[in-house]
Amino acid sequence: MTAEVQNLPATSVVLVAAGQSTRMGASEGVRKPFLVLRGRTVIEHAAAVFAAIPAVREIVVVGHEDDLGRLRALAQSSPALRQVRAIVAGGEQRPDSVRAGLEACDPTCELVAVHDAARPLVSRAVVEAALAMAAQRGAALVALPVVDTIKTSSDGVHATGTLDRSLLWAAQTPQVFRLELLRELAERAHAEGFRPTDEAALHERYVGPIALVRGTPENLKLSTPQDLLLLAAILRVREESTP
Repeated sequence: MTAEVQNLPATSVVLVAAGQSTRMGASEGVRKPFLVLRGRTVIEHAAAVFAAIPAVREIVVVGHEDDLGRLRALAQSSPALRQVRAIVAGGEQRPDSVRAGLEACDPTCELVAVHDAARPLVSRAVVEAALAMAAQRGAALVALPVVDTIKTSSDGVHATGTLDRSLLWAAQTPQVFRLELLRELAERAHAEGFRPTDEAALHERYVGPIALVRGTPENLKLSTPQDLLLLAAILRVREESTP
């Protein structure tokens, strides 16, 4: 363990779990956080990684309004959610949900890590690397270099161009910031009506380039039923390879 990891600042985690889960075909109010992977819910898998890191002082769960009661019951019964200190309702779009989570964070924490609950297999090593980078640089984005050839299309029928993949990175989470910095950026964006799809875009717009931390292919986002099968297979291999 490096000195940077041993001396990580106090961190709050905003675990975003407020989406509608429409691409999963959610029905009867069952959304992605409550789907089960190898005996535990998706949100339990995501939270457990952060709960195991000593620097994490609290987890703030931002849930869909209809799920708050179920989330509170799960937090009371699951050891994986032992670090949950607040459960708050999300908003209409991601920026609204993240702002709600930031408002609930303990202001004595130096860093905040915003993570999608739908990325249940993020590794502890990636999280700690992102925390260490943000402690040093003020912010950090977990991402992977794009390996596919990316095409552009204006109509969804014809490919009209090819992007230079050597310049492209696929953003993941967590995205980590000094807490006060992200609060300031989020409020500024709210006032201007700027509604990006991730928090790194706030830093890019108002501060400048954000430091990259290389993620892993296993840190994929659960979006479709096929993703659930893939995540279950990855988790099974992990469990079988653990002594």
